[in-house]
Amino acid sequence: MPYCTVCKIQTDYEYDIALTNGDYLHYSCIIMLQMRKREIETVLQRQKPQLILSLFAPTEVAQQDIISEAEIKDLRAKLAKVRSLLTALYDHLPSWPPDWEERKQEIIRQNGSVCSHCDEETDVYLLHDIPIFEGGTNELNNLTLICAECYRGMYRDPNIFGNFTPNASQSEFAEPFSEIQSAIDNNQKIQFDYKKPSDKRWMTRVVVPERLLNIPNSRESGETLCVEGFCELRQDTRVFALERMQDLAVIED
Repeated sequence: MPYCTVCKIQTDYEYDIALTNGDYLHYSCIIMLQMRKREIETVLQRQKPQLILSLFAPTEVAQQDIISEAEIKDLRAKLAKVRSLLTALYDHLPSWPPDWEERKQEIIRQNGSVCSHCDEETDVYLLHDIPIFEGGTNELNNLTLICAECYRGMYRDPNIFGNFTPNASQSEFAEPFSEIQSAIDNNQKIQFDYKKPSDKRWMTRVVVPERLLNIPNSRESGETLCVEGFCELRQDTRVFALERMQDLAVIED
């Protein structure tokens, strides 16, 4: 059994995360780091109003929640360390990372809001140059900005869609596959309830589907049938496994 890259304790193939660099990660470890980050940020943020309050409130009240400069410096160092560790883990998550929007803004800060295909300065989406299922990562050097028009043009290529069919082991998805393919062909949205292994409840998603694809399953031999498209809930491109959907419906115009 592999070991978690954070806590060095053995992981469970079924319930933990296989990173794209070959490492493994406990769900609980990444949640712990995210919670620690929020805790430190909350403490540091609280210091600003408390310092202002100290100008007007009695000393014994004003000082009760104020920490020293040395403690603030120590917390900032710890926060930087946690952020750095999370960024390194997010770089190799097998899906879009929680800081996807921050990565997008960093690339915009570096290069401007310019489409990498047509060089127009406009509203842009963030995409992987090399998709994760083809060996790509979430690192900044594998991310690119693309406008809506170029995105649609890239995935309307009939050479991408024309001959794709589920394999024999995916026959149970023939009906939803057909519905999604029809929605793609007719420029329609789809709606479904979705639940990832880490989710506690089903969430309704409305998606503009762009393409169907098979993604190699890293934990067992075979492939997972997925649809990629623009998710209205997340306001970004996402990939959804058909096996994790229920109550799929095509939204009629």
